[in-house]
Amino acid sequence: MISKYGLVICPACGKARGVIASRKTSSCPCGRQVKIRKSMIKFRTDSPIELAEMVAQANAQLASGKKLRRSKTRASSDPCVRVAQRVMSVSGSSERAEAIARELTDEIGDFGLEEMRRVLEVLGRNNPEDVMTKLKEGSLIYEISEGRFRIA
Repeated sequence: MISKYGLVICPACGKARGVIASRKTSSCPCGRQVKIRKSMIKFRTDSPIELAEMVAQANAQLASGKKLRRSKTRASSDPCVRVAQRVMSVSGSSERAEAIARELTDEIGDFGLEEMRRVLEVLGRNNPEDVMTKLKEGSLIYEISEGRFRIA
């Protein structure tokens, strides 16, 4: 599967920039049209969050005079980050909470407060205790052992 996003270096200004990998060209803030297929994609990912982090790191490296090496990293190895990426577009707090619980169950089998906290942290949210309480009160999750849950 081809990753959705890529990191390229603009040949005019030399800055790293995130692009949608399936497009043929992309405009750089310096005004240059970058031909993506002719540019060497240095990094690929399906996560816009991971792409933004890599662009920032790449620009910091380039500013210090270091050269970038091509990376074949695709998806995060952290299941909580993958879950957060999949539920990012879900609107509504109760729908998002249910989607997180469903994805965590699918991804790791069962989950606890710590996994919920990590997913919510990636999403920029807080109060995992409140989310877990709402899910339990709504009978959307059940406890399989002390502090470990699955989607009902």
